[in-house]
Parts: sequence; C-alpha cells; structure tokens
Amino acid sequence: MVLTDQRFDRSEQTVRETGFVALVQSLGFGDALRFLAQLSSGQGDYLEWQEHIFGDASVDEVYEQAREHWEARHD
Repeated sequence: MVLTDQRFDRSEQTVRETGFVALVQSLGFGDALRFLAQLSSGQGDYLEWQEHIFGDASVDEVYEQAREHWEARHD
C-alpha cells in the first residue's frame, strides 16, 4: 500500500479524537489510558532514575517509607 499519493479527509486532530473515543468506547476510560501509556517509550534511563530515587534501599524500606508518607497525609 502506497500512502504518499493518498489524500486524507480528516485532520490529524480529528483522527486523534475519533481514535480516542473509539478506544474509550471499546476499552473504557482507564484501560484506554493504560493502552496509550504502553505506546510511549518514555524518556531517560530508568535504571539511573531508580538508583537516584531508591539508592540501596530494600523493598521493605521503600514500603515502610511509602506507608509512613501515606499515613502522614491521611491522618
């Protein structure tokens, strides 16, 4: 299929909006967002970011910090 000579009737904005509506109707809002998030490769180096944020903390230490933070915000 050659697309170089094809003319499109819809604008890019209309295609995005129509496509998103179709995704939401088919998957629901939450799953449509999850699907779109999977299409993005993201930016930066995840391992470098993880090291910067968590350092040598264990899973238990990270969990405890998260629990304390949540409790402080919801008291």
